[in-house]
This record gives sequence, structure tokens and C-alpha cells, in this order.
Amino acid sequence: MSADSRQVYRGMDIGTAKPTSDERARVPHHLIDVADPIERYDVFRYQRDARAALDAIAARGRAAVVVGGTGLYVRALLDGLDLASVPTDPVLRARIEADAQRDGADALHRRLRELDPEAATRVDPRNVRRVVRYVEAALLTGGLTASWRRDGAIASRRVGLAPPREILIGAIEARVRRMLDAGVLDETRALLARGVDASLPSLSGHGYVHWARHLSGALALEDATRLTVRDTRRYSRRQMTWFRRDRATVWIDPTVEDPLPATLSE
Repeated sequence: MSADSRQVYRGMDIGTAKPTSDERARVPHHLIDVADPIERYDVFRYQRDARAALDAIAARGRAAVVVGGTGLYVRALLDGLDLASVPTDPVLRARIEADAQRDGADALHRRLRELDPEAATRVDPRNVRRVVRYVEAALLTGGLTASWRRDGAIASRRVGLAPPREILIGAIEARVRRMLDAGVLDETRALLARGVDASLPSLSGHGYVHWARHLSGALALEDATRLTVRDTRRYSRRQMTWFRRDRATVWIDPTVEDPLPATLSE
């Protein structure tokens, strides 16, 4: 089961590094290609869809492997976050959105750091929509993290992959180059031709915003590639910051022979 907030979107295969068609034919995959890129798929919908998928898998007598790096999605599913308990205020949100448009994404993220430093470490500053939501919740509750309640956590074994940083950086750079070879520019061009605006959450995934700027003539290809690598490297650091807070996660180095601890090699 994917826990990736961009693999949910159809037509975004290369830029999100989805499993190949052969891989998906060999093993059933869930929560991939469940939304159109013009939709706003969020953590509330993911939690509902993922729980339904887990129930269906369990009913078949199978075990699920949840894979992915969107920390909030993983936590919402496995820790059973009661997302409905986080209040909303449309008027306040509209005001925050106006402030973000006037002052910029960096200023909005600085505001979140002042209100809820822990939440600020979890979110990409470029993901303005999510930062707006975090600021809204922090203002309404005095801190987003403190406002979340748990409702029906799911028993699970949690494994995190932590290769040496230099190997991870090399893998990131190689993957971006492979995306180019596989046709990510054509994929981005097709999305734009369908009317998928670059401001939508679907295209805020790493790379697409830069590929779109390149296709518009605003950015050289090598610059778009460099920025995609840079953004992905930064995101990988935020991922580690998020997941390392979970004391239940067992960390392994996947680059060494037989890395699994004895308790996980049963």
C-alpha cells in the first residue's frame, strides 16, 4: 500500500517513481492512481481510503506492507490520528491564504515556526496549501501537534531505511536523470495540456514545478534538473527528521549485507 501523497494521482507515473506495470502485475498495489491530478486529494481522504483497503486486505487473510515517505499519511493511518478533531475556520484560512499570497511562502513558513516549531519541521515550505492548514490549526488550538488525538492505532512493525548520506544523494541524482531518460518532460507536457495547473497540489511534487517552468521557456533544462535534485535532497532530510521521532521504527542500512535485526528476520 502506497503512502505517497503524489502517487495517488493518475498520469503522474515517471515523476513520482511509481511501481512499474510489471511490478504491479506481480503484486497487488493499493492507493495508487485513485485521483485525478485536478482533484485535491488530502490526508483526510487518504486515511479513509487506506483504512478501507487495509480492511479488505485483512478480509482476504493477507498482510499489508505500507510503503512511502509522506509522514503525515503514515501517521494518520497507523497511529489513528483523529483528524476530525482538528478545528477549521474558513474565514481565518482565507485570511492566512491572503497573507501568504502577499508575503510569500517563506514568510508563511516562518510564521508556522513561531507558532508550532515541531509542525514546521514536518512540512515543505513550498507546499503553501499545507502550511496554511498548519498555521490555521495552530492559531485555533495553540499548537497543531498537541491538538491531535489518537483514535484506533493499527498494530504494525515499522522499518526505516537509512543508507549512508553520500549513497542516498547519489541515488537521488541518478533517479532524477532516469526520470528525464524515461520521458518526464513529455509526462509534464501532457499534464499541462490537460489543464492541470502548476499551482495544484498534484504538481507541487518534486520536479514537476521545475519541469513545467522549463517547458514554458523560463528555466534551462540543466537548471530544472539541478533544482529537482536540490529539492529532493532537502525533502529527504525532512523525512528523516519526521520519522526519527517515531521510537517504534527500527532503522537499517539497506546497503549492507543482511541488514535486518534478528527481531525482524523471522
